[in-house]
Amino acid sequence: MKISALKKCISVLLLFILIMLPELNVSAAERVFPRDDNLVIVIDPGHGGTDTGTQGGRIQERFMNLMTAQALVERLNMYEGVTVYMTRFDNDTTMSLTDRAKFAQSVEADFVFSIHYNACYAHDRFGIEVYTSRIAPYNGYGYQFGNLLMHRFEDEFGIYPRGVKTRKGLRTEGDYYTIISANVYREIPAVIIEHCFADGTVDAQFTRTGDQLREYGRADADAIAEYFGLKSPMLGIDMSGPSDDLIYADTSAFNDATYEDRTAPDNVTVSVKSIDPEANTVTVTVSATESDGMMMFYALSTDGGWTWQESKPWPGADTYNGTFEESFELVLPFENGYRPTIVIKGFNRYDAYTRSEPVTFLESFNGNYTPLYRTGIIYGG
Repeated sequence: MKISALKKCISVLLLFILIMLPELNVSAAERVFPRDDNLVIVIDPGHGGTDTGTQGGRIQERFMNLMTAQALVERLNMYEGVTVYMTRFDNDTTMSLTDRAKFAQSVEADFVFSIHYNACYAHDRFGIEVYTSRIAPYNGYGYQFGNLLMHRFEDEFGIYPRGVKTRKGLRTEGDYYTIISANVYREIPAVIIEHCFADGTVDAQFTRTGDQLREYGRADADAIAEYFGLKSPMLGIDMSGPSDDLIYADTSAFNDATYEDRTAPDNVTVSVKSIDPEANTVTVTVSATESDGMMMFYALSTDGGWTWQESKPWPGADTYNGTFEESFELVLPFENGYRPTIVIKGFNRYDAYTRSEPVTFLESFNGNYTPLYRTGIIYGG
């Protein structure tokens, strides 16, 4: 065969391989949970009774959790090969976390999903997050499920993915959250689903109605069905095949992406790139280094830290891959007569933050000349 003809054959073969690769579904990870045909799931609506949960939303969290959990169970029961229980279904009783785990053990549960809505002291956080165990293999089970669930909520509802996380016990290397540790003690995987922040302004749009809370329960059910590979002739859904939404998870060790990074980012800086005196705008470059994890949010102050604008996602922050842009630019407009002091707070996935040195303008903007500024003069909170 001539060289030219051989090159042509190789080119055709490579083209065929490239065309066929998507059909081969080579990127789909395998399901790591070793289930059988008698799957038993326990849904735990968090809080209840005298334990109200957060009260930052339109209604108390105990009722929000119950509405979501009821819709979850109703839909999950439409899938084949699964038996579903609830720790509390239509009552508002007080139930200890250990008793919930004991109930899961009594019904021989394969997995426990605890339903919650989030809140924070500053009322400025947003997004969905999932907590899993620190202990293998449960860490890997929760890591794979949590990423799948966040993908669904980001795609369907636009809720920001905060990540799959762990939290260490106060006096042990085990798990902080009792609903997780008490179940793991009984060799039952458990995760906490924090759907969004009930007390924050960003997520307020996601918790306005009961219909929204019930819709999240149905999305939970479909994510659980996809995680376990279930199908529902009633719904016309078959999740038994490979899923592109499943991320690789190691069940033999701790998955580094779930590392609890409570230390602040290494460094956050803000520097002036340019000033447009006619438009009264300043272009600043914001940079950060975070050796233990990733940047997730930033907050801006233009009065030296006395007040802060609403937090925003750090550009390029990718929870699924743990990456972020190390630098980005902001164009800041100012009114005539305003003399800003620009400060940036950069937050990691666990809301630990580092504050930049301020950029202080020594003169006010007036549209006629470039005001002087310097870095490092601090006044404000």
